[in-house]
Amino acid sequence: MVNVHPPIDLHGNPGFRKGARFNVLLTEDRPHSDQHWTSQLPRLLEPQGVVSHVVQTGQQAIDMAERMEIHAAVIDLATPIYAELGKRPQSHVCPGGIWLMELMRRLPNQPPIVMLRKPAFSQRQAVRTLTDALRLGAFSVMNKPVDVEQLLGVFRRLLDKKYRGAWPGGN
Repeated sequence: MVNVHPPIDLHGNPGFRKGARFNVLLTEDRPHSDQHWTSQLPRLLEPQGVVSHVVQTGQQAIDMAERMEIHAAVIDLATPIYAELGKRPQSHVCPGGIWLMELMRRLPNQPPIVMLRKPAFSQRQAVRTLTDALRLGAFSVMNKPVDVEQLLGVFRRLLDKKYRGAWPGGN
């Protein structure tokens, strides 16, 4: 079922444009400053025809993916499934990153996913997170805080591997 809603625009990003060569879905667990990677990355990629869609919940991400083709996704494991009305999302209560990755795997175009995680407290936790990521087909796993240059390198590899170095749709 496809829900038809206007694009979610939490950071003043442009909505979906037909001329966009590459749609990227970015999830975050709460609003951040202009210096945060979810603000920097869209500014760096927009001149290349990349439209970044920033959402704060897993449900917003799924709604977005049902409305438009997503070519790649960066999913923070701490992203909550739903936001509590009138309150800041409680990511420690109901993290939705794994839930969201499982649903994204079921999309017809199955966009490559870059998974973001907090540094592990133990070796066991690190192995479990990596195992989950591999099971769900993550393209890459990165620790937070995110280094924007490292993330750009992951996008270069993703474009080369998934799209053979060309923008989707031949644009």
